[in-house]
Amino acid sequence: MLKKGVPTTAIVSFVFVFMVFFFTSQINLSLLSGSNVASAIARSKPVIGITNTAREDKQALSPSRSGVENTITCDCSHRYYDMWFINGPTLLDPITSTFFAIGATNSTPLDSTVKFHPYPRKTDKNAKAKVNELTLTSGPPKSSCGIRHSSPAIVFSTGGYTGNFYHQFNDGLLALYITISSLTLDQDVILVVTNWSDWWAKKYADLLHRFTRHPIVNMDNQTRTHCFPSAIVGLMTHGPLVVDPTLLPRNKTLLDFHALLQNTYGPRGNYLSTSGKSKGARPQLVLVNRKNGVGREILNLKEVLKAIKEVGFKAIVFEPKRNASVRETYRLLHGSHAMLAVHGAAMTHLLFLRVGTVVGEIVPIGTDWPAKTFYEKPATVLGLEYMKYKIEVNESSLAEKYRVNDLVLKNPSAFVNGNYTKAMVYMKTQNVKLDIVRFRAYLKEAFVKAQRFMDKEG
Repeated sequence: MLKKGVPTTAIVSFVFVFMVFFFTSQINLSLLSGSNVASAIARSKPVIGITNTAREDKQALSPSRSGVENTITCDCSHRYYDMWFINGPTLLDPITSTFFAIGATNSTPLDSTVKFHPYPRKTDKNAKAKVNELTLTSGPPKSSCGIRHSSPAIVFSTGGYTGNFYHQFNDGLLALYITISSLTLDQDVILVVTNWSDWWAKKYADLLHRFTRHPIVNMDNQTRTHCFPSAIVGLMTHGPLVVDPTLLPRNKTLLDFHALLQNTYGPRGNYLSTSGKSKGARPQLVLVNRKNGVGREILNLKEVLKAIKEVGFKAIVFEPKRNASVRETYRLLHGSHAMLAVHGAAMTHLLFLRVGTVVGEIVPIGTDWPAKTFYEKPATVLGLEYMKYKIEVNESSLAEKYRVNDLVLKNPSAFVNGNYTKAMVYMKTQNVKLDIVRFRAYLKEAFVKAQRFMDKEG
């Protein structure tokens, strides 16, 4: 408290200095990318500090830092992900996978440290077991800056389930799109990747350069330290192939990501269908076939293809491969009028379809909920003509192993009851043999819609 006799000028000077100090502490986050990231963080849930014993449990810092922004903070209020921020100069030591907050102040608790797996499945232990653990600390680094960057870092992993096509998008590319859109970084960001895979970087090089204009850093093969003005560790996700417009600037949706894919991989100028509007043209249907020996294969594929052709489609069988060109795959599917697949990661290719395309999903026993959640809902958002073919018991290979009244066939939800291992009965051990008479009726309806789409769009 000020004593009597303190000059008025001294009081004014004290107030001015305090206001400058307070304002400076509040704009610390702007180091991420000007006012854009600062405003984005302000829109998020309250961040939580860390203690020197925190290991993804986000305990609170001592209240002694009242009025001062923590150097390392976490937006940990979301269902699917946590995201950590180093709100100031950051040094990466790639040898120890440690990020040092070198902008820490005297009011920062010494050696505040957190261990974190930068993958947007915070409660999935199986996924995190395949993701490198990173250390974030306010303790002093032992090395100086080797390479200096003028843009903030976004740090994430391509481990986890990235080998699966669905997860390549939902946990990786779409999550990256959501994160960068949320923080409005406009390509002025350094992508820093752990669990690096050469095939992933090569496969998605064109799309990744839509997110950043800077070289991507593979932190797994670095030997020199890197310094950034700030760092964001982890990615945001809104759910299974979901882009929530209420959480993004300009109310972006999955359609905006769909447009980004088209701008990246689609043909320039007006689209020309491989079938076109020529006389006698037939709608083109691409059957994305599972052939991996791990379930949900079509056992009578030849008969199915024959039926597809007999109703009037031009049929193409596409079997996804890891090293397949995204651009060629995109153009094949984008130029088609219908896509058909058994429930699984291959259904993610619906992101490559034109608005109005027919997309058919063969739904085996016990997969109703994931089929609706992962693919039917996104297909609806994208304006696709979603058509479900729900198989009956006699079309499932499980009927050869279980009796008709067995809970596995009679009530899959009761059988699984939240047990992931039991769900694998439907996902890994079940194949389908379609009833051709019943399936042909489904195909005829799909053909009418595909023909209408072709006549309108080409």
